[in-house]
Amino acid sequence: FFFFFQFLFFQCVLCLGCCNFLLLMKMMTICHCRNRTQDHKPYFSFMVVVVVVVVCLFVQVSFSTATESANDGGSHEKKKYTQSTNAGGKEEVVNVDVNSLVCPELLQPSDVGYLVINLDRSPNRLQRMRDHFDEHNVPQFERVRGVEYDPTVKYKVAKVVDQLKPADFATGMAHYEAWKAAFYSKHRWNVILEDAVLVKNIPYRHGPWPKVPKDADLVLLRHKTMFKTEPVCNQTSVLRAHWGYGMVGYLVNRAGAKRMMVEAEKSGFRAPIDGHVWYHSKVYVMGEDWITHAPCSSPCKDSIRTYLNGEIDNEPD
Repeated sequence: FFFFFQFLFFQCVLCLGCCNFLLLMKMMTICHCRNRTQDHKPYFSFMVVVVVVVVCLFVQVSFSTATESANDGGSHEKKKYTQSTNAGGKEEVVNVDVNSLVCPELLQPSDVGYLVINLDRSPNRLQRMRDHFDEHNVPQFERVRGVEYDPTVKYKVAKVVDQLKPADFATGMAHYEAWKAAFYSKHRWNVILEDAVLVKNIPYRHGPWPKVPKDADLVLLRHKTMFKTEPVCNQTSVLRAHWGYGMVGYLVNRAGAKRMMVEAEKSGFRAPIDGHVWYHSKVYVMGEDWITHAPCSSPCKDSIRTYLNGEIDNEPD
């Protein structure tokens, strides 16, 4: 309702401004063109109307686009959840003969490290993650300090639209910090995780990582959250991902992390991070779920981000 009334108010102001401008221009035409032939008056008035209409439409479209793209992740977020509901969560797979595909240049992930994003306010989650890694014999991770939005701070990445919720922007900045950590890491590859996931099929227990296309910016680790994928070739089980949601866990190398950092600094954030990447990154996904996450309704009662956005009353542990 807030955005509806904001839009309605904007439209009223815009219409009043246009009417006043047209009236002013008409008066100027009458005052300055009395000695000119009457043939020029209609032409001048028509051109003024055309210019004003074009300007008004441009401003309206710009405002609508900015509002839509930021409100709850914009049209991408709304469409993808609608698609998930209507399709019963079924994935659309591009139907091609995988044996006929020419493989792009593939990289073999090795020397893989782990980075976990964790807010200072969530020490219990950090400890649970450490216990979980020990339980599954996965090498311990490096903590990436989470970000809580502070309007007095000038961030490296711009908050492009005011309608982007503070905690959504802060989550994007936390992932940006994780990309930076991955770029400067001693490991050539890193798995970036949020602190509420569970490792499921990490290769330390189940063999080597599948090969990854060289142009991949990130490889998501949850296949079940994808709506549209496409095979790469018969030499890898990794899939090209075209549509989906969720950024709770993914694999990056230094080059991919650097590309995402540069793109974020250039374009800024106008949507939550799991909307941003679909428009600014080359996204791939594992052929099966390598991590898992507890089911979450909307609003998610286990989400710190949801709590910080003021959508739930009690802070999750």
